[in-house]
Amino acid sequence: MGKALWLLVVAVFVVSLDLRPPITSIGPLVLTIQRSLHMNAAEVSLLTSIPVFCMGAFAPLTGAVAARLGMNRAIFACVGLVGLATLVRFFAHASWLLLASAFAAGVGIAICGPLLSGFIKHHFGRRAPAVIGLYSVGIGLGALASAALSIPLAQALGSWQASLGMWTGLAVLGLVAWWPVLRAAPRGDESDAGGLRAGGLASPSPWRTGRAWLLLAAFGLQSGIYYSTTTWLAPRAEETGYSASGAGVVLTVFALIQMFASLVMPLAMSRTRNRAPWLVASASLTLMGLVVCALSLPAWSAWLADALLGVGLGGLFPILLILPLDETKSGDDASRWTAMMQCGGYLISGVVPILAGAIKDATGNFLDSFWLLVALAAGLVVCSLFLHKRPSQKVA
Repeated sequence: MGKALWLLVVAVFVVSLDLRPPITSIGPLVLTIQRSLHMNAAEVSLLTSIPVFCMGAFAPLTGAVAARLGMNRAIFACVGLVGLATLVRFFAHASWLLLASAFAAGVGIAICGPLLSGFIKHHFGRRAPAVIGLYSVGIGLGALASAALSIPLAQALGSWQASLGMWTGLAVLGLVAWWPVLRAAPRGDESDAGGLRAGGLASPSPWRTGRAWLLLAAFGLQSGIYYSTTTWLAPRAEETGYSASGAGVVLTVFALIQMFASLVMPLAMSRTRNRAPWLVASASLTLMGLVVCALSLPAWSAWLADALLGVGLGGLFPILLILPLDETKSGDDASRWTAMMQCGGYLISGVVPILAGAIKDATGNFLDSFWLLVALAAGLVVCSLFLHKRPSQKVA
């Protein structure tokens, strides 16, 4: 790749770092925030559920925002909105202000994600899978860093507000990295990336396409399993005999394996146009990892589950981001397909952890909760089998 393309790669990676800290920095500080602002458990849970809900509910606005501002300007504006939402947290001495920041961050993330997929499709062509892999790693690295550093930052800075607000720095870096992209791209290029297809004809809506609905279902199942796993994997490890710190190590190893798989799998997959083996294999590994969690096995099984789930879920996320790019011919189409997929997918994923938690409350352990996830993973394998053939591969 030339110097100009490498500039775009760096910009995409830096922006991706900012797409999860507004959500994941909250978790380690939940009890501190709850005591400080006198919030009940339901209220404090909204700090993470509101952004995820927004990521689904506001994703369909992607096309309208891109048409209004142009793709590059829209991404810049979304990163700015996320940064403003994070900055507000320095002054969040009332619960309503913190909740408002969660809403604003969720809206920015909801629109920025599909726009970045369209941007990658428009600029990188056949190199898109590798860039999607780097984009996925950026998301994972931002999430891991914010979760790991939230408490140390709060201790060093003297307040949880400062800890949450410090992640504004990533948004500033994102704006700085994106500014050359904004300056270099002609307005016409943005319109081509975010407007109509060649010939001035509007492309068919993904909402009327069966494969788009199949992608929506697969993404929803994957996201629901992922958010449930990150919530319940450490407590499940404690049930098998690990201490709280040991269970935290189990969760950290899972996150590291997942990040590695998110980078390596798209790079390997870019060597072939057949996504089927990678998709089916990732879904199957996820299923096997959840079966390990659902069975009453010795403590060592947590490491086996780490490996299976880390590789499986680490592969599924970038693959499902790549598939809309394979199905479409322009950056605009890719953004709209990704927006639809994430709209329904994140709304579905918001329900799954709640169901898993309700089952745990009813049964007193996590085994049945993981059997629910096993059933969902089986459905994901079925979806992956139906997605095995792209339209371009069909015989005329």
